Amino acid sequence: MLKFPENWGCRWVENLYCRFFNMSESSDNQSLDLSGLDFGPAWARKGAKGEKPAKQYREHKGERPKRKEGGRKPRQGGGGRGDGNRDFRSKPNHNQRHNDSRDRKPRRVFVPATEGVSASIMPIEEGVDNLVKEISASGRTYSVFDLARVVLGARDRFHIILKSEDKGPELLQAKHDNAVFLTKDECLTYAASAEWINTIYKPEELEVEAPAGDFQNIAKCGISGELLGPTNFHGYQDRVIELHRTKFSHFTLENYKKRIVTESGEDVVNLWKESMTKRTVYKLASDESVVFDSKTAMLQHLATSEFENNFHKTRKAQVPSDIEAKKLSPGLLTCLKESIQEQRRYPGDLSSFLCRQLSGRQLAVFKWQGKLHCGPSRPHMLPEDLNMADRPKAIYTWVNDHSGSGIDALWKNVCPEGIEEKAKFEWYHDLHWLINEGYVIFMNNGLLFPSSASKKPAAKKAAKKTAKKVTAKEEKPEPESKPEPDSESTEKAENKPEG
Repeated sequence: MLKFPENWGCRWVENLYCRFFNMSESSDNQSLDLSGLDFGPAWARKGAKGEKPAKQYREHKGERPKRKEGGRKPRQGGGGRGDGNRDFRSKPNHNQRHNDSRDRKPRRVFVPATEGVSASIMPIEEGVDNLVKEISASGRTYSVFDLARVVLGARDRFHIILKSEDKGPELLQAKHDNAVFLTKDECLTYAASAEWINTIYKPEELEVEAPAGDFQNIAKCGISGELLGPTNFHGYQDRVIELHRTKFSHFTLENYKKRIVTESGEDVVNLWKESMTKRTVYKLASDESVVFDSKTAMLQHLATSEFENNFHKTRKAQVPSDIEAKKLSPGLLTCLKESIQEQRRYPGDLSSFLCRQLSGRQLAVFKWQGKLHCGPSRPHMLPEDLNMADRPKAIYTWVNDHSGSGIDALWKNVCPEGIEEKAKFEWYHDLHWLINEGYVIFMNNGLLFPSSASKKPAAKKAAKKTAKKVTAKEEKPEPESKPEPDSESTEKAENKPEG
């Protein structure tokens, strides 16, 4: 903190007052003389004829003027902005930047969610069963929203249901795994790199002779670096389409072709020829006499003859929440991500689904102080004619007198000291009986409440509203009494025709 000397405010005001006083005094006693000022051009000034006007700037002598004490320090390393120690000579040229951009991993283009398709979250059955066991064993009451956030805490705790509406597109789901797509081309693109395709078409590697001919240039994938062959080679186009479909389908074919580069030289030509000495053919598993020379021919056969045996149409598909991105159509993947983000922000739909699942497993779902909770029993008022034993009566009386206190305080004040483990178990059993009957509510944070506490906040709000209304009525002035109408005006009103 800045420390000011004593009476600094008075001194500052005094100095300011003296300056103002002196200025006003000089303005009154002295008249301004402007005759010495020349406002005209340089050639019209006195003594300007034949004389050069004096220069008003400092002549440059090749050196910077010396810095005054306390001024700004000169920059180090060339005067550029940013870090003073930066070496600007190491800046890459245009060609280097262009080559580096080709080596980067391509970004996926954002695709909006598919219209007519909705995504909902469904907890796995085993997880719900474990929640029911935990609540029943502990006797605690949990907020349904907190349980929903627990489910959303890990991707392996819930599934995603993709449902197509009446006007929405049909879904195509693979029978071998959970992959879901919207078009046939997307299914074929996924099948080209799927593991289960090898069970339908068995790949076999054959040795063949290297291509003969005089090749000068070899096309190369600018992203992966794979050799594609000469552009005039008969299998070049099939190789480009196959590589695009299997690895870079998120690009359009035209954009992918723009990333293809060519290299020349004897070394790269020999390397390509060596790679062409091995060729992969595909045999149909059901009939090995049917052989396909390339993966493109194999996929054409899959589209025409084996598609319905490996994909089926549906309006409702269930997928795991941690499904791989390549197993979903881009629009469906966006729909899945947006659904998870929305439920994590406000898990309203998941909470409603959990209420149905938990109540169907013999748990009580009820409102506690205005919010949905789930526990072993609903709150029940203690009957007046119920005669309880000493232990449960002592527990209930303490909870009723100390509403909202912790369970540790209960055992410290109620349970006798130095008792055996068997006696402690009897006290625990009595508390569990009160909880299961709904006379005592044991919250998940360890606090105990009587069943009558479920509506206390609402009662307080109603009491406040009633008090405000009564106060407003008392403060409101009574309306002045209207004068009674004269008999003549009353008769005129009665004799006045309708309409």
